[in-house]
Amino acid sequence: MTDPSGSEAQRGPVSARRGSVPAGRLTFRTVWGGPSPQAGFIEELARIKQHVRTVDFSYDFDLFLTVGGEITPIPSPSGLRTPRVFLSQRTVTGEIRISDDDVSAASAPIAFLRQTIHTAVAELMSRIAARDSDFDVDAERGKIAFLDDEAATPDTRAAPDATTPGAERRSR
Repeated sequence: MTDPSGSEAQRGPVSARRGSVPAGRLTFRTVWGGPSPQAGFIEELARIKQHVRTVDFSYDFDLFLTVGGEITPIPSPSGLRTPRVFLSQRTVTGEIRISDDDVSAASAPIAFLRQTIHTAVAELMSRIAARDSDFDVDAERGKIAFLDDEAATPDTRAAPDATTPGAERRSR
């Protein structure tokens, strides 16, 4: 459908299970806190984005993912910040902050990334369920279960030595 100016209309696809309610998406806007993000993070985040691109959620999840680094350090602990649920707009927002120190100490950094995202999105889903009685939290969590799948995690590298994470990254 096009508007009179010839551009595409801003309507999303219609979800069959919710009637005329537009299907929601899970999207990330990402900020890397340094010139050298943790090994594999960019590639893994691209895989996650590719996977959720085809998934219809009941709400739009607009997430701001901040990964700490040399320029913009993120204080520990990693996790969800500023969660907000807008029932009338069927939108959820929040910032997922990932501390470079937490990642450097993790034995499997990619698994840590996936688990942090999973935990944050699941928490947002719990917040929706607390306010929207029609929200099927179990079905929605099933759509992000792939983030907990260890077989899908391409984490073959150990974390850098926690005492010298910046030195190792700069040497590359």
